[in-house]
Amino acid sequence: MNSPDSILISSSQLQQRIRDLAGEITRDYRDKNPVIMVLLKGSFYFAADLTRLLDFPLALDFMAAGHGASGALEVVRRPFNSIRDRHVLLIEDIIDSGLSLSFILTWLREHQPASLQVCTLLDNPARRLVQLPVRYLGFTIPDRFVVGYGLDFREDFRHLPDIREYHMEPQSQKNGKS
Repeated sequence: MNSPDSILISSSQLQQRIRDLAGEITRDYRDKNPVIMVLLKGSFYFAADLTRLLDFPLALDFMAAGHGASGALEVVRRPFNSIRDRHVLLIEDIIDSGLSLSFILTWLREHQPASLQVCTLLDNPARRLVQLPVRYLGFTIPDRFVVGYGLDFREDFRHLPDIREYHMEPQSQKNGKS
């Protein structure tokens, strides 16, 4: 397996931008007692660092989507809390095509939240197939495969403290996630 290449976003850049995002979110949500909905697994590190900087009442919940037996995208880990009539802030690690996030947003809207906004650490607009409303954006990145800070290649490299480019070997590209 290849090791990750150059650092695209350093740990200090990540932490500074997360502090900035926490300030924006605090300003917008301080009186709303929102549900912070974390998409697993990639968003875990980002959400942990971000929510520790939020100084207001909130509920924290987790969900995950994946492909079921039929190959169709489905919610494979449902939230524990009801979001009906609650303000929901969805935390995402990276938006590429937007198809998965579009599916998740549709699913969440069916549960009638008072409001629904998206906070993503990374945006790769070069791969976008669906336009999505993103209220809070960490970084726009070039069209590169990235790992670290929760993002993985076959469950490896999530633990890295920064975001790094990863160049896959030709065989890995056929079998790896895209």
